[in-house]
Amino acid sequence: MASTGATAMADSIYAEIVDAVRVRELRPAMTSRSFVRFGAKGPSQVHSFPLWGDPGAAAALTDDLSEISSTALSDTQASATAAGVGFRVDVTDFAREITPGNLYAEVGGMVARSTAEKWETDLAALMDDFTNVTTAGGTNTPTAFLSAVSALEQRDIPAPYVGYLDPKQTGELRAELASTTAVFEIGKNDDLVRPFGDSGFFGTLYGVPIWQTSLVVTTSGQVGGGVFNSQDTIGGYIVIDQRLETQRDASYQALEFVGSMWYGLVEISDTRGQGLDSTA
Repeated sequence: MASTGATAMADSIYAEIVDAVRVRELRPAMTSRSFVRFGAKGPSQVHSFPLWGDPGAAAALTDDLSEISSTALSDTQASATAAGVGFRVDVTDFAREITPGNLYAEVGGMVARSTAEKWETDLAALMDDFTNVTTAGGTNTPTAFLSAVSALEQRDIPAPYVGYLDPKQTGELRAELASTTAVFEIGKNDDLVRPFGDSGFFGTLYGVPIWQTSLVVTTSGQVGGGVFNSQDTIGGYIVIDQRLETQRDASYQALEFVGSMWYGLVEISDTRGQGLDSTA
């Protein structure tokens, strides 16, 4: 008996079936807008964030006839200069016609996420700029984290505080919290020990919310996260917020997907931040 199998029919059957929807690309967590102080948009490329200087304490009077002297107040400012960033992908008509699924939708989403990642990359780079740094001396620990918080308190930095760390640093916190036998810790850290995926929010440790992103800078073998005052430490100025546009290019038989944004970031107050370094 003669049989006809797949090999004989190779010219008239599909070689493979391809999923219409691709698995999304891997991205770092992008969470930083929650703790940035934003300047109001205006007709300028530059936005300045003014800060009062500390005029000091009142002086003791010699007696009831003493004149109270006048004290001159002073302020400083930090400026964020908006600059443009962009990301573009061209999709040809032919690629669109022979590709399963909604290729335009997937490419548009990817372009938008690439623009957002540039913002997060620029902000994460500021963590390495704080003058005051707590160094864990090895892996990150809750003790080192609390030392960074204490350093802010010793400089009279007001709350709320926020932590912005590398996933390796938060992972080391999780490992120590999971294994500690300290009475204070027992039974209190289920939310911190449980994996949180890619949402970027680690949890709240000792009253301080912690966010993570793999975009945190590594310098000289040290991962440089930070703990700082939310809203008063880092400033952002957005002239044109993130946008996604398409443009037809008939001569190339393609549709261009263009992501863009114009913004500036600045460290408003260096003293309000504390770097937290640990081994990479």
